Amino acid sequence: MQFLVIFQESVLPLFLIAAIAALYQRSVRPDIKQLADAALIVFAPVFIFNSLMSADISWKAVYGPFGLMLLLTACLMGLAWAASLLLRLDREDTLALVLACSMINVGNFGLPLIHFAYGQQAMQASVLIFVVFNLPLCTVAICLTSPGAGWRDTVRDVARIPIFHAMIVALLLTTLGISLPESLGKGLDLLGTAAIPLLIFVLGLQLAKIGIPGRIRAFLPVLAAAIVIRLLVSPGLALGITHLLPFSGLARDVAVVQTSGPSALLPLMYAIRFGRRTELLASSILITSLFSAATMPLVIAGVNWL
Repeated sequence: MQFLVIFQESVLPLFLIAAIAALYQRSVRPDIKQLADAALIVFAPVFIFNSLMSADISWKAVYGPFGLMLLLTACLMGLAWAASLLLRLDREDTLALVLACSMINVGNFGLPLIHFAYGQQAMQASVLIFVVFNLPLCTVAICLTSPGAGWRDTVRDVARIPIFHAMIVALLLTTLGISLPESLGKGLDLLGTAAIPLLIFVLGLQLAKIGIPGRIRAFLPVLAAAIVIRLLVSPGLALGITHLLPFSGLARDVAVVQTSGPSALLPLMYAIRFGRRTELLASSILITSLFSAATMPLVIAGVNWL
């Protein structure tokens, strides 16, 4: 019964909006890149800025999420690499499995899920997880998919991400005790409220474009490994790591739940850009997204019980 309640209140709204977006993509075929750029360049940074400003977050609050990101990402990459050895995968498929297991959809999926599951009071913790876990998405994922990417290119790409600018500006303003004019604050609040539904909508559009390849049967063992590591093992690892770091109460619950979602979409964009094989990675993203409808209510119930 608790599973059904959590599914209905926290997970089902997310998938309903994503399903509407998928239908919209099938019928209208909009320019997804423009919508995704608007979400990541305008709406998400404004939402992050507003959340951090309203919560009066300090620099110390970033230490816990940053440590979780380092330890969890390293553990997941190690597990995925070990699984690739057992499955005797070639280099391209090993890369796909590592990316699918270690790169987490903390944005389009994670932010809305936390909003539905825990409400507005959890958004400041969710925003920090979102910002920090975008670091490996914009550094490690680029380095893995592009053998020629050097540290200068990686730093340049990270510097171009507006969400980090929004976080730094908000933390500086709160540290200095500077508040925004009321009129500006109201305008940014209105703009930021559109971020959550837009992120889900873009997720639905992107998932609708991922097709299952004809070699799906050959991928089954690898997809099973991705599901187990990404959706089943990862929550346990995250929970254990949060006990080693300054996490407690709602912040701990948010960290575990938000990092237990499906594989991120951004590595697939990199793989396409750099000419990598994409069938396995695309299948892993789609499969973990679908299976997360069953696993996420269990994770939420588990952390609530603990």
